[in-house]
Amino acid sequence: MADYVPDIIITREQADAVFDEFFKTGDLDIFSRHRRAMADDVDRGALAIMRGSGNELGPFEEFISVLEEHGIITMDEAFSLGDLYIAHKRARLASNETNANRHC
Repeated sequence: MADYVPDIIITREQADAVFDEFFKTGDLDIFSRHRRAMADDVDRGALAIMRGSGNELGPFEEFISVLEEHGIITMDEAFSLGDLYIAHKRARLASNETNANRHC
C-alpha cells in the first residue's frame, strides 16, 4: 500500500486512513484484517446468520459496522460513509462504461 494504513483502529483518524486508501485504490481487501481483528464471536455469529439467509454484508459494510459497534464512528457517520461508497461505486461503473465505449 502506497500510503500509511494503521494496523490497529482505535480512533476515527485511523479509520479515515483506511477509508482514504480504499477510495484511492478501490481495493476492498484493505478492510479484511481490520474486520477480522475487530469482530468478536457475537459479530461472527451474526454475520454467519446473515450470510446463510442471503443478507451478507460486503467488506465495506462490515468494516463500518464494527467501527460503529466499537464507538469509533456514529450511526450518522456510518450512513454518510455508506453514501460515499455508493457514489464511489457509481463513479467507477461510469468510468468503466466510458472506457469500454471508447474501445468499441
